[in-house]
Amino acid sequence: MTDDRTARAKLRDAAIEIVAEGHSRDLTARGVAERAGLSAGLIRHHFGSMAALLTACDDHVAAAIRRIKESAIREAPGFDALTAIRASGDPHLMGYLSARVADDSPLIDHLVDLIVDDASAYMAEGTELGIFAPTADERARAAVLTVFALGSLSLHRHLKRLMGVDLRAADLTAQPGFARYLRTQMEIFAGVATPDAAARYGAALDGLQEEP
Repeated sequence: MTDDRTARAKLRDAAIEIVAEGHSRDLTARGVAERAGLSAGLIRHHFGSMAALLTACDDHVAAAIRRIKESAIREAPGFDALTAIRASGDPHLMGYLSARVADDSPLIDHLVDLIVDDASAYMAEGTELGIFAPTADERARAAVLTVFALGSLSLHRHLKRLMGVDLRAADLTAQPGFARYLRTQMEIFAGVATPDAAARYGAALDGLQEEP
């Protein structure tokens, strides 16, 4: 018999998968329950409502992003908030954010606020490590960069069409337009990095070769 914790996780993960795959018509109690292989009544039992289930999904995704970013800044610091999400290997995180980030709802506001809080913290750490230039308003900088990053995810289809880069791809470096995309980002956000860090990244980019 499925215990309460397992049932909650199954229902939450099923809802995340449905959202990530773009099957909005299946985002109902019955659709989620069928995907999870459980009874629809368990959604009310464990979450109370579909709105509460989506809140749990948002919190789960935000927590996953937080765990990834806490370690990512030391290993491969960068300006793209999506980098840490992609590095998780979770095939549904990117799709979930892509589908949900533009929604006008308190649930999404809460999720974006959590991501901005995390971004502010890891960018402050990056400043201490000499990677990012100091700023008088760390949260404002984190907010703008986060919105830019999430906006590009929401418009991933156009970026793929214009630059040859699919931001939802598990291996972004394998995308044909990766070097061009990354160099353009570095040029746009050069003021965020310290001159030394910008020079190091610039030298690394010089070694990248575009795919035919």
